[in-house]
Amino acid sequence: MEQDGQSDHLQQWSGMDFLLGGCAATCAGVFSNPFDVIKTRQQLQGELVDAAELQRNPYRSITKSIESILKAEGVAGLQKGLVSALAFQFTMNSIRLGIYQTAENYGWTRGDSKFGTLLYSIYWGGISGVIGVTFSCPLYMVKTQIQATSHGRYAVGYQHNHTGTLDALSGIYRTQGLKGLWRGYPGIVTRTAIGSSAQLATFSTFKEFFLQFEIFQQSVILTASAASMFSGFFCCVFMSPFDVIATRLFNQGVDSRGKGLLYRSVWDCFRKTLNAEGLHGLYKGFVPNYWRIAPHTILNLTFWDQFKSWKDLYY
Repeated sequence: MEQDGQSDHLQQWSGMDFLLGGCAATCAGVFSNPFDVIKTRQQLQGELVDAAELQRNPYRSITKSIESILKAEGVAGLQKGLVSALAFQFTMNSIRLGIYQTAENYGWTRGDSKFGTLLYSIYWGGISGVIGVTFSCPLYMVKTQIQATSHGRYAVGYQHNHTGTLDALSGIYRTQGLKGLWRGYPGIVTRTAIGSSAQLATFSTFKEFFLQFEIFQQSVILTASAASMFSGFFCCVFMSPFDVIATRLFNQGVDSRGKGLLYRSVWDCFRKTLNAEGLHGLYKGFVPNYWRIAPHTILNLTFWDQFKSWKDLYY
Protein backbone atom coordinates (compact mmCIF):
# COMPACT_ATOMS: atom_id res chain seq x y z
CA MET A 1 0.00 0.00 0.00
CA GLU A 2 2.82 2.37 0.85
CA GLN A 3 4.47 1.73 -2.51
CA ASP A 4 1.17 2.37 -4.29
CA GLY A 5 0.83 5.66 -2.40
CA GLN A 6 4.32 6.72 -3.39
CA SER A 7 3.61 5.78 -7.01
CA ASP A 8 0.35 7.76 -7.02
CA HIS A 9 2.12 10.74 -5.47
CA LEU A 10 4.83 10.63 -8.16
CA GLN A 11 2.23 10.39 -10.93
CA GLN A 12 0.24 13.23 -9.36
CA TRP A 13 3.19 15.59 -9.37
CA SER A 14 4.34 14.49 -12.80
CA GLY A 15 0.91 15.67 -13.95
CA MET A 16 1.32 18.90 -11.98
CA ASP A 17 4.62 19.53 -13.79
CA PHE A 18 2.71 19.52 -17.09
CA LEU A 19 0.16 22.02 -15.75
CA LEU A 20 2.84 24.32 -14.33
CA GLY A 21 4.69 24.40 -17.66
CA GLY A 22 1.54 25.48 -19.50
CA CYS A 23 0.61 28.12 -16.93
CA ALA A 24 4.13 29.59 -16.95
CA ALA A 25 4.16 29.91 -20.75
CA THR A 26 0.68 31.46 -20.82
CA CYS A 27 1.69 34.13 -18.30
CA ALA A 28 4.79 34.92 -20.37
CA GLY A 29 2.84 34.99 -23.64
CA VAL A 30 0.78 38.02 -22.64
CA PHE A 31 3.95 40.13 -22.42
CA SER A 32 5.77 38.73 -25.48
CA ASN A 33 2.88 38.69 -27.99
CA PRO A 34 3.37 42.27 -29.32
CA PHE A 35 6.92 41.36 -30.37
CA ASP A 36 5.56 38.17 -31.93
CA VAL A 37 3.21 40.28 -34.08
CA ILE A 38 6.10 42.54 -35.16
CA LYS A 39 8.33 39.54 -35.83
CA THR A 40 5.68 37.91 -38.03
CA ARG A 41 5.13 41.08 -40.07
CA GLN A 42 8.87 41.58 -40.62
CA GLN A 43 9.37 37.96 -41.68
CA LEU A 44 6.63 38.28 -44.33
CA GLN A 45 7.59 41.76 -45.53
CA GLY A 46 9.20 41.63 -48.98
CA GLU A 47 8.63 37.88 -49.26
CA LEU A 48 10.75 36.52 -52.16
CA VAL A 49 11.56 40.10 -53.25
CA ASP A 50 15.14 41.39 -53.52
CA ALA A 51 15.88 44.02 -50.86
CA ALA A 52 16.90 46.54 -53.53
CA GLU A 53 13.46 46.22 -55.15
CA LEU A 54 11.55 46.56 -51.89
CA GLN A 55 10.02 50.04 -51.83
CA ARG A 56 7.18 49.61 -49.34
CA ASN A 57 8.75 48.91 -45.97
CA PRO A 58 6.33 49.70 -43.11
CA TYR A 59 8.05 47.26 -40.71
CA ARG A 60 11.72 48.11 -41.23
CA SER A 61 12.43 48.47 -37.49
CA ILE A 62 10.73 47.80 -34.17
CA THR A 63 9.87 51.50 -33.75
CA LYS A 64 8.54 51.81 -37.30
CA SER A 65 6.62 48.54 -36.90
CA ILE A 66 4.88 49.77 -33.76
CA GLU A 67 4.05 53.05 -35.50
CA SER A 68 2.62 51.25 -38.55
CA ILE A 69 0.53 48.85 -36.47
CA LEU A 70 -0.87 51.66 -34.33
CA LYS A 71 -1.79 53.67 -37.45
CA ALA A 72 -3.46 50.73 -39.17
CA GLU A 73 -5.08 48.85 -36.29
CA GLY A 74 -4.74 50.83 -33.09
CA VAL A 75 -3.40 49.53 -29.78
CA ALA A 76 -5.33 46.26 -30.19
CA GLY A 77 -3.17 45.48 -33.23
CA LEU A 78 -0.17 44.90 -30.97
CA GLN A 79 -2.02 42.03 -29.31
CA LYS A 80 -3.36 40.51 -32.52
CA GLY A 81 -3.78 36.74 -32.33
CA LEU A 82 -3.46 36.76 -28.54
CA VAL A 83 -6.12 34.08 -27.95
CA SER A 84 -4.56 31.59 -30.36
CA ALA A 85 -1.06 32.55 -29.16
CA LEU A 86 -1.92 31.81 -25.52
CA ALA A 87 -3.75 28.60 -26.47
CA PHE A 88 -0.63 27.54 -28.39
CA GLN A 89 1.66 28.43 -25.49
CA PHE A 90 -0.41 26.52 -22.95
CA THR A 91 -0.81 23.40 -25.11
CA MET A 92 2.75 23.39 -26.39
CA ASN A 93 4.51 24.09 -23.10
CA SER A 94 2.29 21.95 -20.89
CA ILE A 95 3.59 19.02 -22.90
CA ARG A 96 7.12 20.30 -23.62
CA LEU A 97 8.07 21.48 -20.14
CA GLY A 98 6.14 18.66 -18.48
CA ILE A 99 8.05 16.00 -20.43
CA TYR A 100 11.38 17.75 -19.86
CA GLN A 101 10.75 18.11 -16.13
CA THR A 102 9.73 14.44 -15.90
CA ALA A 103 12.97 13.49 -17.69
CA GLU A 104 14.89 15.59 -15.14
CA ASN A 105 12.97 14.00 -12.26
CA TYR A 106 14.02 10.54 -13.41
CA GLY A 107 17.63 11.64 -14.06
CA TRP A 108 17.38 11.04 -17.80
CA THR A 109 19.06 14.38 -18.55
CA ARG A 110 22.14 13.51 -16.49
CA GLY A 111 25.28 12.13 -18.07
CA ASP A 112 28.60 10.92 -16.71
CA SER A 113 30.15 14.32 -17.49
CA LYS A 114 29.06 17.91 -18.09
CA PHE A 115 29.27 17.32 -21.83
CA GLY A 116 27.21 14.15 -21.50
CA THR A 117 24.60 16.03 -19.47
CA LEU A 118 24.48 18.74 -22.15
CA LEU A 119 23.89 16.15 -24.88
CA TYR A 120 21.10 14.46 -22.90
CA SER A 121 19.56 17.87 -22.19
CA ILE A 122 19.64 18.75 -25.90
CA TYR A 123 18.06 15.40 -26.75
CA TRP A 124 15.21 15.68 -24.25
CA GLY A 125 14.72 19.36 -25.05
CA GLY A 126 14.27 18.45 -28.72
CA ILE A 127 12.05 15.43 -28.10
CA SER A 128 9.78 17.29 -25.70
CA GLY A 129 9.47 20.18 -28.16
CA VAL A 130 8.58 17.91 -31.08
CA ILE A 131 5.86 16.14 -29.09
CA GLY A 132 4.47 19.44 -27.82
CA VAL A 133 4.28 21.09 -31.24
CA THR A 134 2.74 18.00 -32.82
CA PHE A 135 -0.38 18.58 -30.75
CA SER A 136 -0.33 22.40 -30.92
CA CYS A 137 0.55 22.87 -34.61
CA PRO A 138 -2.94 24.08 -35.72
CA LEU A 139 -2.90 26.81 -33.08
CA TYR A 140 0.47 28.09 -34.29
CA MET A 141 -0.82 28.21 -37.86
CA VAL A 142 -3.87 30.22 -36.81
CA LYS A 143 -1.77 32.53 -34.62
CA THR A 144 0.54 33.29 -37.55
CA GLN A 145 -2.27 33.95 -40.02
CA ILE A 146 -4.16 36.25 -37.65
CA GLN A 147 -1.02 38.18 -36.68
CA ALA A 148 -0.19 38.74 -40.36
CA THR A 149 -3.60 40.25 -41.14
CA SER A 150 -3.71 44.00 -41.81
CA HIS A 151 -4.96 46.19 -44.64
CA GLY A 152 -3.87 48.64 -47.32
CA ARG A 153 -0.17 49.36 -47.54
CA TYR A 154 0.39 47.75 -44.15
CA ALA A 155 -0.66 44.29 -45.35
CA VAL A 156 2.23 41.86 -45.90
CA GLY A 157 2.15 38.26 -47.05
CA TYR A 158 -1.02 36.37 -47.88
CA GLN A 159 -4.11 37.80 -46.13
CA HIS A 160 -6.42 35.14 -44.66
CA ASN A 161 -8.81 37.55 -42.91
CA HIS A 162 -10.01 35.25 -40.13
CA THR A 163 -12.38 36.82 -37.61
CA GLY A 164 -11.00 34.81 -34.69
CA THR A 165 -9.38 31.58 -33.55
CA LEU A 166 -12.48 29.37 -33.77
CA ASP A 167 -13.43 30.87 -37.14
CA ALA A 168 -9.93 30.11 -38.44
CA LEU A 169 -9.85 26.53 -37.15
CA SER A 170 -13.34 25.72 -38.46
CA GLY A 171 -12.67 27.46 -41.79
CA ILE A 172 -9.43 25.59 -42.42
CA TYR A 173 -11.04 22.28 -41.45
CA ARG A 174 -14.08 22.96 -43.65
CA THR A 175 -12.06 23.82 -46.77
CA GLN A 176 -8.94 21.67 -46.35
CA GLY A 177 -9.95 18.91 -43.96
CA LEU A 178 -8.05 17.67 -40.92
CA LYS A 179 -4.84 17.51 -42.94
CA GLY A 180 -5.05 21.26 -43.58
CA LEU A 181 -4.69 22.00 -39.86
CA TRP A 182 -1.24 20.40 -39.93
CA ARG A 183 -0.12 21.98 -43.22
CA GLY A 184 3.39 23.34 -42.67
CA TYR A 185 4.05 20.89 -39.82
CA PRO A 186 7.57 20.00 -41.09
CA GLY A 187 8.52 23.67 -40.77
CA ILE A 188 7.27 24.11 -37.22
CA VAL A 189 8.66 20.78 -36.02
CA THR A 190 12.13 21.68 -37.33
CA ARG A 191 11.92 25.13 -35.75
CA THR A 192 10.74 23.77 -32.42
CA ALA A 193 13.17 20.87 -32.19
CA ILE A 194 16.13 23.23 -32.66
CA GLY A 195 14.71 26.05 -30.54
CA SER A 196 13.61 23.81 -27.68
CA SER A 197 16.92 21.94 -27.60
CA ALA A 198 18.89 25.19 -27.52
CA GLN A 199 16.59 26.82 -24.96
CA LEU A 200 16.22 24.05 -22.39
CA ALA A 201 19.77 22.71 -22.66
CA THR A 202 21.38 26.14 -22.31
CA PHE A 203 18.93 27.15 -19.56
CA SER A 204 19.86 24.10 -17.49
CA THR A 205 23.58 24.60 -18.18
CA PHE A 206 23.62 28.32 -17.29
CA LYS A 207 21.44 27.74 -14.22
CA GLU A 208 23.97 25.23 -12.85
CA PHE A 209 26.76 27.70 -13.62
CA PHE A 210 25.10 30.60 -11.76
CA LEU A 211 24.21 28.42 -8.78
CA GLN A 212 27.94 28.23 -8.00
CA PHE A 213 27.67 31.80 -6.70
CA GLU A 214 26.09 32.57 -3.35
CA ILE A 215 23.97 35.49 -4.57
CA PHE A 216 22.12 33.21 -6.99
CA GLN A 217 21.65 30.46 -4.40
CA GLN A 218 19.45 32.84 -2.42
CA SER A 219 16.94 33.66 -5.17
CA VAL A 220 15.08 31.36 -7.58
CA ILE A 221 13.91 34.33 -9.64
CA LEU A 222 17.39 35.88 -9.99
CA THR A 223 18.95 32.57 -11.03
CA ALA A 224 16.21 31.73 -13.53
CA SER A 225 16.26 35.26 -14.99
CA ALA A 226 20.03 35.30 -15.49
CA ALA A 227 20.04 31.82 -17.05
CA SER A 228 17.09 32.76 -19.26
CA MET A 229 18.81 35.84 -20.71
CA PHE A 230 21.64 33.72 -22.08
CA SER A 231 19.32 30.88 -23.03
CA GLY A 232 17.10 33.24 -25.03
CA PHE A 233 20.07 34.54 -27.04
CA PHE A 234 21.26 31.08 -28.09
CA CYS A 235 17.71 30.02 -28.84
CA CYS A 236 17.19 33.02 -31.13
CA VAL A 237 20.47 32.57 -33.02
CA PHE A 238 19.84 28.91 -33.83
CA MET A 239 16.10 29.10 -34.38
CA SER A 240 15.57 32.31 -36.40
CA PRO A 241 16.05 30.91 -39.95
CA PHE A 242 13.66 28.05 -39.21
CA ASP A 243 11.23 30.48 -37.61
CA VAL A 244 11.12 32.49 -40.86
CA ILE A 245 10.49 29.30 -42.83
CA ALA A 246 7.72 28.15 -40.48
CA THR A 247 5.99 31.55 -40.66
CA ARG A 248 6.03 31.56 -44.45
CA LEU A 249 4.88 27.96 -44.80
CA PHE A 250 1.94 28.55 -42.48
CA ASN A 251 0.90 31.90 -43.94
CA GLN A 252 1.07 31.10 -47.64
CA GLY A 253 -2.16 30.67 -49.56
CA VAL A 254 -3.26 27.29 -50.89
CA ASP A 255 -4.80 26.11 -54.15
CA SER A 256 -7.98 24.07 -54.55
CA ARG A 257 -6.09 20.88 -53.63
CA GLY A 258 -4.67 22.38 -50.42
CA LYS A 259 -1.16 22.77 -51.85
CA GLY A 260 0.93 25.82 -50.99
CA LEU A 261 1.00 28.58 -53.61
CA LEU A 262 4.63 29.52 -52.96
CA TYR A 263 6.44 26.64 -51.24
CA ARG A 264 6.28 22.86 -51.49
CA SER A 265 8.46 22.00 -48.50
CA VAL A 266 10.89 23.28 -45.86
CA TRP A 267 13.78 22.90 -48.28
CA ASP A 268 11.89 24.65 -51.10
CA CYS A 269 11.13 27.61 -48.80
CA PHE A 270 14.74 27.74 -47.60
CA ARG A 271 16.09 27.66 -51.17
CA LYS A 272 13.70 30.26 -52.58
CA THR A 273 14.17 32.64 -49.65
CA LEU A 274 17.97 32.37 -49.82
CA ASN A 275 18.04 32.87 -53.61
CA ALA A 276 15.67 35.85 -53.60
CA GLU A 277 16.61 37.62 -50.37
CA GLY A 278 20.01 36.27 -49.40
CA LEU A 279 21.05 35.27 -45.89
CA HIS A 280 19.34 38.41 -44.60
CA GLY A 281 16.00 36.93 -45.65
CA LEU A 282 16.48 33.96 -43.34
CA TYR A 283 17.14 36.30 -40.41
CA LYS A 284 14.31 38.73 -41.07
CA GLY A 285 12.66 39.74 -37.83
CA PHE A 286 15.72 38.73 -35.79
CA VAL A 287 15.62 41.78 -33.49
CA PRO A 288 11.92 41.54 -32.54
CA ASN A 289 12.35 37.77 -32.41
CA TYR A 290 15.07 38.21 -29.78
CA TRP A 291 12.95 40.75 -27.90
CA ARG A 292 10.16 38.19 -28.03
CA ILE A 293 12.27 35.16 -27.13
CA ALA A 294 14.46 36.74 -24.44
CA PRO A 295 11.67 38.22 -22.27
CA HIS A 296 9.44 35.24 -23.02
CA THR A 297 12.21 32.83 -22.04
CA ILE A 298 12.96 34.86 -18.92
CA LEU A 299 9.30 35.07 -17.91
CA ASN A 300 8.39 31.54 -18.99
CA LEU A 301 11.26 29.72 -17.32
CA THR A 302 11.27 32.07 -14.32
CA PHE A 303 7.54 31.51 -13.77
CA TRP A 304 8.18 27.79 -14.28
CA ASP A 305 10.96 27.67 -11.68
CA GLN A 306 8.94 29.82 -9.26
CA PHE A 307 5.82 27.66 -9.63
CA LYS A 308 7.92 24.53 -9.03
CA SER A 309 9.47 26.05 -5.91
CA TRP A 310 5.98 26.81 -4.54
CA LYS A 311 4.92 23.26 -5.33
CA ASP A 312 7.92 21.85 -3.49
CA LEU A 313 7.29 24.22 -0.56
CA TYR A 314 3.64 23.31 -0.01
CA TYR A 315 3.72 19.66 -1.03
